[in-house]
Amino acid sequence: MVLVRILLLCLNVAVAVNGFSQSDSVRLRVPFDFQLLLSGNFAELRSDHFHSGVDFKTQGAVGRPIRCVADGYILRASVRSGGYGQALYVMHDNGLMSVYAHLDRFPQSVAERVRYKQYAERSFAVDVTFAPNELRVAEGDILAFAGNTGYSFGPHLHFEVRDYSGTELYDPMLFYKDKIKDTLPPRALEVVVYPSSGLGVVEGESESLVCNVVNGTVADTLEVWGKVALGIKALDYMDGTRNKYGVRKIELLVDGIMRFESCMDNFSFNENSLINAWVDYERYVKSGEWFQRSFVPENNPLRALRSDNNRGWITVDEERLYNVEYRLSDYHGNTSSVLFCLRGDEQEIPIVEPSGHYLYWFVNNKVERDGMSLYVPCGELFESAAVDIVESEGLFGLSRRYSVGGKPLPFRHSARLSLRVDSVQAVDSSKLYIRCVDGKKGFSVGGRYSDGWVTADITRLGNYEVAADTVAPVLRPVNEKNWARSGKVLFTVKEKETRLETFEGSIDGRFILFAYSSKNGTLELDLKKEGVSRGQHLLRVKVSDACGNSTVYEKKIKY
Repeated sequence: MVLVRILLLCLNVAVAVNGFSQSDSVRLRVPFDFQLLLSGNFAELRSDHFHSGVDFKTQGAVGRPIRCVADGYILRASVRSGGYGQALYVMHDNGLMSVYAHLDRFPQSVAERVRYKQYAERSFAVDVTFAPNELRVAEGDILAFAGNTGYSFGPHLHFEVRDYSGTELYDPMLFYKDKIKDTLPPRALEVVVYPSSGLGVVEGESESLVCNVVNGTVADTLEVWGKVALGIKALDYMDGTRNKYGVRKIELLVDGIMRFESCMDNFSFNENSLINAWVDYERYVKSGEWFQRSFVPENNPLRALRSDNNRGWITVDEERLYNVEYRLSDYHGNTSSVLFCLRGDEQEIPIVEPSGHYLYWFVNNKVERDGMSLYVPCGELFESAAVDIVESEGLFGLSRRYSVGGKPLPFRHSARLSLRVDSVQAVDSSKLYIRCVDGKKGFSVGGRYSDGWVTADITRLGNYEVAADTVAPVLRPVNEKNWARSGKVLFTVKEKETRLETFEGSIDGRFILFAYSSKNGTLELDLKKEGVSRGQHLLRVKVSDACGNSTVYEKKIKY
C-alpha cells in the first residue's frame, strides 16, 4: 500500500507539472464560504520577486474561517514579523501543497506547538514541522482564520498552490477560474522603445523613449533605425473590484511575426530574482514603475519567456513602416491589443566606445581600485555590460564614495563589495557598515569590518560608501496607563540606520513572548494570553540593531 501511495503521489505531481490539463480528478475546494474576489493575482510584479499566489479578499474582516481545500495533513506552521506573518502549509493526498498566509490565528493543536517552540527557542519567529499524517485534515474542515499579519496591509488570505516539493508554484486560477467573475481585459498604459547602445536610435536619439497608449495605439509613428527592442507597461482588471492586477500573457508581433511572448502560469522560487532581468530595472528603482521588456537578456532563463532567434530584438534596416502589435490576455480569455508603427528612417547611429571595465556574465569578474574591490561571480550578471567607476568624497568621512556602473544594475543573487576605511579612530569598528546611496536617500546593505576594510554582499551596482551606526533603536511605550486595564503592553520601535536585529522581553526575570510587527514597527505583549498573574511585576525589554546598539526599557508595572 505504501508503494501504491508513493506511485499515486508521483503521478499527481507529474499531472501538476503539466498544468493539470491531463486530469479532471485534481480539484481544490474554495477556501471560503462566500464569493471569491481577488486583491492580487498570481505572478504580479513585486520588488525582487513574483507574487507567489493569489490574494483572496476577506470582506474587509479579520477572523474569517478558512476551509481546507482538499484532504491531507498539516505539514508546517511558521511565524514571522514580516513576510507571510502566520502561515500554514498543508500537504494534500492529491500530491499538491497549499499555503495559507497572513493568518490571524492557528487551530488550537497547531497554536500550542508553535507557542511551545517559541518559548523553547526564546524567539517570536519560528518554524514548526509536523510528521506526515500527524495532523490530518479533510476537505472543508476549518483550517485557520484569515488575518492581517506579516507584511500585509489589509485583511486578506494569501493562498498558494505548490507541487509536492514545495518549490514549484502554480496559478490557483487553474482551479478557481469558474469561481471568479472577470469580463474585463488587460489594458496597456505605455510602451517604450529601447535602442541598442551604439547599434540603434529612436527619434534620432540613443536613449529609450516612452510613449503613452491612448485608445489602443500610440499617437505618433516613431522613427527608428538599427537594432531596437520594445517594452510595455500594462495592468489587468476584474469585475466587482477596483484593484489592479498583473497581466498573465503578453505577445509582441512585428509585421505579423511573433517576436516575444510571456505567460506566467507557473514558476519556481529560484526564478524569483529573474524578475529583475525581465523588467526595466532602472526605471523601477528610480520611479517605482513596472515596464516589462519584450526581449530576453543572455542570462535570463525565466521559463515564462519565449522569443525568436534574436531574443526579441528587432533590426530596422529598411525605409518602410514596421507594423507592431501587442496582444494582452488574462486567464479568462479577455484580450486587448495595441497597434502602432515604427518608421524605418536611415540615419547615422552614434558610435559608443566602451569605457571603464567590461563585465562579462559568463566569467568571474574582479574590479579593483585603491580603496575598493568588487567581485562579481560567473552567472550573477544577466548580461555583459561596461561599467564606469567614479570616486568622490564620502558623506561620512569614513571612506571614499564609489559610483559603480553609473546606474542600478541587478545581480541574480549578489556580488561581494569591499571598501577601505580611511580612519576608524573615532568610531568603534563594529558599528561600520556599507551604505547604498540613491539621490538623497540611502540604506544599509550590511557589512563587517576586518583589517581596514568593510565587506558586504550587494544585490546591484550603485553608489556605495562606508557609514557608522552608533545610535540605538528608539523604544517607546504606548499608552502605559492603559496596560493594566487592557492587559496589552505595546511599544513602538524605530531603527533609523540599519535594521532591528533582536528583541527580547522578560517579566520578573523570566522570558516572556512579545509579538513583533515589522510593517508597523510595534512590539506587543498580551499579558493574559502569556499567563501573567495580577499584581506588580518587573518588565524588561531589550532591542538591538544590526550594529549591536541596544536600548533597554525596565520598569515595574501593575496588572
